Amino acid sequence: MISDYADFGCTEIINSARASVYARSACLLTDCDSCPGIPAAVNDPPYTDPITDEAPWYDPAVPESGRFLGVMGLDVVGFSRSTLSRDPVQLVGDGAALGVGRRSHREVTYTVLLLVLDDAALSYALEWLSAALQGAACGGGCQGAELGTFASCPTGDGTGELRHLYGVGLLNGPQLTSARHLPEGIIAEATFTLAAAIPWIYREPLQTLTNWVNLASGALVTLDPDEIYEDCVEAEGCLEDPLCPTPPLPFRAPVPVDACYPTGSAQFRRSVIALAPVDQPEWLETVPVLELDTGSLALRRLIVRFWANPLGTNCMEVADPCGACTDIQIPYLPANSKLIVDGRTQLAEVECNSGSLDSATSTPVLYGPQGGSFEWPIFSCPTGVCIEILSTSATTSANARARVLLVPRSDVG
Repeated sequence: MISDYADFGCTEIINSARASVYARSACLLTDCDSCPGIPAAVNDPPYTDPITDEAPWYDPAVPESGRFLGVMGLDVVGFSRSTLSRDPVQLVGDGAALGVGRRSHREVTYTVLLLVLDDAALSYALEWLSAALQGAACGGGCQGAELGTFASCPTGDGTGELRHLYGVGLLNGPQLTSARHLPEGIIAEATFTLAAAIPWIYREPLQTLTNWVNLASGALVTLDPDEIYEDCVEAEGCLEDPLCPTPPLPFRAPVPVDACYPTGSAQFRRSVIALAPVDQPEWLETVPVLELDTGSLALRRLIVRFWANPLGTNCMEVADPCGACTDIQIPYLPANSKLIVDGRTQLAEVECNSGSLDSATSTPVLYGPQGGSFEWPIFSCPTGVCIEILSTSATTSANARARVLLVPRSDVG
């Protein structure tokens, strides 16, 4: 990862390209590696000065903010180390039980330069940096905010180099380590550390699955989505001795089903999305992100299924729910609402109208197959993916739409 750019909680924190332009204009710096592709990648016009550009830190009510020339990245540590570890348990005899590998949180430490014209501007620069690193611009709270950065100096729109971390919060606030006073201004060095509760580094979603699907145009089918699971059987072990059968298991009480979980046969609209194995990364895991707009009607009984398609054949020929990776089943979504089920953060939320207020956000209940527990899917191999979306025909509005993104992730970057 490069240290020249960082966007935290919807606020640009580090931008070496911006800072170098402003510093050269003030003769504070004469030459530096400014990573010139950043402005185009973040869709910024050419930089001129903090006041004209309304730089992220500029505040008309604080005059010295116009004499703060920006934050330039020097170094970043924490991206190039995996957080995966395990604690083997020693056996009584030789060897050990390896135990389960788990990933801890990720800590990322930045070393930056604060470029200012005088001491008052330096004081403001520290105040602004401390406030901006709270991540308050987009909320986040205890769940943290999003950190955007680049793996290398971007080219073009920067899509290939852009990386994201989620659940990020400030671990150690900015600390000034040195300040060099020059006739043209002050070059100060500072450090700060961020912690990511979600340790993975995410790329942009695969471009092959970005189109929206109109749910009302799906094929009309009548079925009971749970009925197929009754025919699912597990393979029996080959060591079963016919002369010594396994004793029958004791009677198991039936698993209670939530009264809110819809059952029975109904008429559905079915849409199918396919991703070929060649379009998946060979060595990177991917996680899905479901986005859905209900449109003008309240949508009932939404079902999204994922299953592998290693041969890349017609999805309807391999649509075996018994081999599905997971189901996402949601009983009810209000009209004119937006749903996101995000495998990156493993959070789901619905944004909808709330009377006099503009909008409200709630957490939907997610069910797995037959009303069981929902498990977040992870695709670790390029097996190809078929995605089936079912919604009851009577509650699927003409403008209801959905899409499923697949997002690659890695341990290090």
